[in-house]
This record gives sequence, C-alpha cells and structure tokens, in this order.
Amino acid sequence: MALALCAASFVGCKEEAPYVCEGLEGDIYVKFGGTGTTDTRLLVTTDGYIGETYAVSVTYDMYTNADEWQIVPDYSECYDPEHKWIESWPSEGNYDGRFTLNFQANSKQGDTRFAKVNIVSHGQIIQTINIEQDKAPITQFYIQPFLQKQTFTASGVYEDGVNAGKAVVKTIPLDSNVAWSARVDDDANGDPVDWIVVSGVTKAKFDISVAPNTTGEERKGTITVYQNTNGNNNIVVTVEQAA
Repeated sequence: MALALCAASFVGCKEEAPYVCEGLEGDIYVKFGGTGTTDTRLLVTTDGYIGETYAVSVTYDMYTNADEWQIVPDYSECYDPEHKWIESWPSEGNYDGRFTLNFQANSKQGDTRFAKVNIVSHGQIIQTINIEQDKAPITQFYIQPFLQKQTFTASGVYEDGVNAGKAVVKTIPLDSNVAWSARVDDDANGDPVDWIVVSGVTKAKFDISVAPNTTGEERKGTITVYQNTNGNNNIVVTVEQAA
C-alpha cells in the first residue's frame, strides 16, 4: 500500500538520482546497471553516433519499482523544439525494463543542440538523461542581397481608406539553421534609434516597420542580424526613410 501511495504522489521525492520517496516502505527508486550504460549525460556526434564508442544506439537496463513509466524526450532547449530527433524503444513499461535510444543526424540545426530524455511515472519525472549533440558542419545564415536595403516613405503608414493608420510592415525572410537575433543599432552618436521597430521574429523571418518621419530630413538606420553563438557572423540591413 505504501508503494502505491508513493508512486501516485511522489511526496517527499529527492531531485537527485536515485529518485526515492523517503520515510515510506517500498520507496520509489530508479537505477541503471546490468549490461547497459549507466551514463546520465550522453555526447552524440553530428551523425548520431554515441561518444567514443561510435555506437548507433545506446541501451539502458533500468531497475525500478515504479509500476508504470514512459520515455519522454524534452526538446525545449533546442533551437527548433518542434523537430523530434530522439527515438526510444520501447517508449513505456512497467517495473524493471530495458530501453534503447537512437539519435538522428543533426542536419536541421547549425548550433550544438541539447535535449533531455525524461523517465516519467504518474506525471512525475523520476530520472533524466541529458543529451548534447554536435552542431551541423555547415552553417546556413543568409538574407538575399536585394533585401538588405529597405526604403520607407515619410509617413510610414498606409493612407488608403482600408488600412489608414496601420504601419507599413516589411517582412525579411532569412535562411538559417542557427539561432539568431536582430537588433536596431545606435546612430553615429551612440544614441538609440527608436523610429525603427523589429517585430514578428520567428526562426525564418522578421518584420520591419518605422514611425512617421517628422524631422523634415531623410534618415537612415541599420539593423544587425547575428548568430547567437557567433556574433561575428552577421548581416546588416539598411533602413532609409524619406523626409
């Protein structure tokens, strides 16, 4: 009875391995051993091989008294969290069991990518395997040259009856397999340029809009788009607005 209570609620469970519920007979535990690996941190090559052994998969012999468990990859730390690149078989079980992990080649992302493989029982994480996979050898980071200069009217807004008052938004598509950011650069005096707005940022594009120009003079600013892990890999987009 104590085992069933602990498995259902995990009250008082430690956060470090082995995960146990203290003070109850039949504490929940998770241990790796036998002929499988016991590593809770795996280094994976770009091609999907595991560490120095260069194996195509890794197997865990898991000893646990959890009455049910699932293998649940967590991609939230990845550049593209929607891309699933870890396979497990089986993906669920009861009590002691064996499961195998396989990793797809890292061709979708130029940066090193990270994930976790969580072992979950009754909605609670009872063990975690951390995964780090080498970056793809070729970095894609490109904005077509004709898009690297954008020109706006002085009003900066539509003037027709349908869209009156709405900002003119220009979308800049970007071909990239790395995480990137875009910033509006300061002017020549080091002052912030507040009339250029960057919005609508996704992994494949960003939007540019400008405030109406009431200065009576033409003005120019720049947006620097840069790789998060290598700021020297950047593209400058020039923004010009008429008087």
